Parts: sequence; C-alpha cells; structure tokens
Amino acid sequence: MSEQETKRLKIYLPRAVHGDFPIGHNLVAEAGVHEAVTNQHGAVSVLLADGRLLGVKPGEFEQLQ
Repeated sequence: MSEQETKRLKIYLPRAVHGDFPIGHNLVAEAGVHEAVTNQHGAVSVLLADGRLLGVKPGEFEQLQ
C-alpha cells in the first residue's frame, strides 16, 4: 500500500462525534454506521455526506468489518 492509498471500512459510532476547535468544530458525524477510511499510519476518518473527512479516536468507534 502506497502512502496515498487508503483502506475503506465500516465503523459504528455509539454517539455523535464533533470535530475539534478551531479547524473542524463545525464537522459532526452522527451516531450510527458510517463508511470510513484509514491512512498509511492507521488513523481512521469518517467519510461525511459532503465528502469531507472527520478523524475519530479509537475509543469513539467500533470497527464492523
């Protein structure tokens, strides 16, 4: 896997996740099942409906596949 490639997966958010101030504070991923991607370091980001990414911490989600 090259640095630009990502792995797609499904995750479950038990509660809504908000981005951090000041950059992503307007981003919200609602509770439920979401498509997500990982980067070359294994960091997970939710794919939001508008195409933006919101990073989630390990304790904020459960991997489904």
